[in-house]
Amino acid sequence: MHTSIYLSRFLALLVCIVFPLYLAIRGSASLSDMALVLSSLSERAEALHFELAAPPAPISKFLPDGLAHCINSFEQYPDLAEQVLQRKHARYSKQTPAQKAIGNQLGYPAHFEKARKGIEVNARFLEKIAQIAREDYHTGPRTLEDKEDADFAVVDLAFAHLSRDWSTQGAKERQAVFPPVLSGLEQHFGGNGNARGTKVLVPGSGLGRLASDIADLGYEVTANELDYGSILAYHLLTNHTSSLHQHTLQPFVTKWTHQANPSSRYSALTVPDHWPNKAVKLVEGDFLEMFPRDGEFDAVVTLFFIDMSTNVIDFLSNIHRLLKPGGVWINLGPLKWSTYSTLQLSAEEVLQLADLLGFDVDHPSRKNIDSLYAEQPETLLKFTYVTQFWSATKRG
Repeated sequence: MHTSIYLSRFLALLVCIVFPLYLAIRGSASLSDMALVLSSLSERAEALHFELAAPPAPISKFLPDGLAHCINSFEQYPDLAEQVLQRKHARYSKQTPAQKAIGNQLGYPAHFEKARKGIEVNARFLEKIAQIAREDYHTGPRTLEDKEDADFAVVDLAFAHLSRDWSTQGAKERQAVFPPVLSGLEQHFGGNGNARGTKVLVPGSGLGRLASDIADLGYEVTANELDYGSILAYHLLTNHTSSLHQHTLQPFVTKWTHQANPSSRYSALTVPDHWPNKAVKLVEGDFLEMFPRDGEFDAVVTLFFIDMSTNVIDFLSNIHRLLKPGGVWINLGPLKWSTYSTLQLSAEEVLQLADLLGFDVDHPSRKNIDSLYAEQPETLLKFTYVTQFWSATKRG
């Protein structure tokens, strides 16, 4: 801006003093030349002013992909949840007076007020996460993206992961899938303190409970996650929590279907039920891009992960590259391929692929393990995956 001011002053000096003097010496023949000079300087001044006055690029362009969207979704949760309630209430309001009277006898209208109180509980929790994120990533108070871009699904997924990983309600699910993984590590490396100095990578770590439990056994653990809904909630639990069960949320207040008891809609969860292990190193970003060093890890553990790939060949090739010769890959998951997956392989085909890429699969280790996923307490709908477990070593 200072440069623009100085240039404007120079033009004024040129017009008022230098230009008349120049004409007196050279005559009118130089008038057209001087006009061209002045026109050029004027255009340059306008261009410079425009460049300096142009608005700065949106701050979201300088943030990691997905971070601004996640913060915005957390901050807009009260409005998003209220919209869900309003749609429910709109359907309720279309009833005849007689039907509404029956609904009143059932106490149905009270659900709307109870749900709003639960939304307030959730909003306070999410506001903490969003505020910490703004401080950690130096966003300042400005709007990061349009409010209309906020996504309720971002919050819903974060709540599901919190429930599964860090609440007592998720203990049953963890107990089904964590012990086989931990046992696989122990069988490969042995017990009696052999975990110390053994480097384990957990890509797709979510809210980080498995990575934390592995670190509790003495392993040197690196967790990797791309989803900022999980990353930001993990930061809250790890760095801004002073007591167990400190944070309360009611993740089901907008979910009214598949209920045996109306009170289960307002079930409260408290997190964390166990201290996160702060020795875990969290690497934020794409698993395929964040680890340039070959042979960096003694073990790679994948839990509900490889079926999230666009192309599973990329994931398995990267796991193989990151392992030291003789290192172990331990996997557990349902092979729930996304619609965008290039290859939607069966378990047998995944293991054939692993062999082609340089793994020795421990076929006797294979087993089917039934696992619920992000179960709502007392729900009448339960998703049970028949997960596939195996271990494989990198050929030396």
